[in-house]
Amino acid sequence: MSSLEHGARMFMNSEKEYVLSNMSTTDLLFKAKVVGLILSKDAEKALDLLSQHYRIAKPNLKVGMPKGHLRKLACYVAKKRTIHVSGREALHNPRVILHEFYHHLRNFSDTQRGIEKYAEKFAEDYLQAYVRVRGS
Repeated sequence: MSSLEHGARMFMNSEKEYVLSNMSTTDLLFKAKVVGLILSKDAEKALDLLSQHYRIAKPNLKVGMPKGHLRKLACYVAKKRTIHVSGREALHNPRVILHEFYHHLRNFSDTQRGIEKYAEKFAEDYLQAYVRVRGS
């Protein structure tokens, strides 16, 4: 086993420390691949992989915000299982897509519907994996 598969890895990003603790190489590479797909303008493929990975239905993805959410960058509408983004540029923002996917994931797993800080943490884990793999 590589040293990457053991223990915690600390590194700096935006003046914060993040720990990639007990993340297997497979998880690290999967997360980096998902972020890479979003950055390369293939959010649909990234959502396919995420949905397969978590064994849930793929969310719909729509450009344009629903009523009541017009001032937001993105939102998830559970009733329609749809991630809405305000514009095309948001489709290529991994933090936005992963944050909203987390809400979709929580919609399938529990009744709490997802707390914002956990959605941010979910997205951040993927982004840090991408940084880690790119820096290797």
